[in-house]
Amino acid sequence: MKRRKAILSAVSGLALVIAHPCLATETIVAGMIGAPNAPSWPWYIAMQKGFFADAGIALDLIYVSSASGLVQQLAAGSLDIVADVGVVEPIHAVEKGAPVALARLIGRVSPYAIMAKPAIGSIRELRGKTVCIGGLLDINRVYLERIMRANGLYNGDYDITIVGNTAGRFAALRSGAADAAMLTPPANFLAEDVGFRNVGMILDYAQDLPFSAMDVSLAYARAHGATLEKLVAAIDRGVAWFNDGSNREQAIEILSREMKSARDPVARSYDYLRQIDYFARDNAVSRARLQNLVNEMKALGDIRADIAPERIVMPGLARLVD
Repeated sequence: MKRRKAILSAVSGLALVIAHPCLATETIVAGMIGAPNAPSWPWYIAMQKGFFADAGIALDLIYVSSASGLVQQLAAGSLDIVADVGVVEPIHAVEKGAPVALARLIGRVSPYAIMAKPAIGSIRELRGKTVCIGGLLDINRVYLERIMRANGLYNGDYDITIVGNTAGRFAALRSGAADAAMLTPPANFLAEDVGFRNVGMILDYAQDLPFSAMDVSLAYARAHGATLEKLVAAIDRGVAWFNDGSNREQAIEILSREMKSARDPVARSYDYLRQIDYFARDNAVSRARLQNLVNEMKALGDIRADIAPERIVMPGLARLVD
């Protein structure tokens, strides 16, 4: 009888050891814009390659139609983090006193292209035309001002229509509701394939401005600091895996499956994002580039006062440099 009890005790102990990882797993509710897309590639890699699972994290992804909607839900506590959104969003949030901070840069530079109807051959030819962007108080607007001013066009020389996500902007372009649209990969390559013309890459006009970031609510960060550190480490692994050329075919397969997309535009997206070194490789955030974005937003009237970079980033996660 004693032997049987000892065996049962050992079996029970083993069961607890086996079950422990499951008990330790923490679910993080994360928001993204619209639908799966190339700028969020490391997140899908980290999910499908088990990097989050290795860190004891289960990611519950929720797609929201607009950037502002994402940050509103984050501030309200409906989301734990925003996985990837324009860097203007935490700046707006800080100005309004919302308890939100930038936790990790995701996109170092803009991947956007201005795609236009076939008859439009340049940015200058957008005078009097309708351009579809993500928002009037959005990273799209900052970039649009840059590229338009550089080509001699100013507010009032063109019309703006708003659609909060890339898929919707591509649909507006295809339907004829817009003459041009700001699209991320692979939507810009899909647009090229059906006859639309690339009239300008934002990167050529805005190399000094950051693009996107992961944001976190301050309340969640205070309560789950260790979990967030593990999340950031998993994203670091996802970025490193993406940038390893030997993983190219697998990376293309992962995003093609997530987007339910043809392989070729996804393959072109992979090559382009690696070419421009799109993904931030660690938790460093350039103070100078962040200040450049604040300055642009002030010039546009998006924010009223200067906001120091220290107020925007989350201490202990994002690390201000230079």
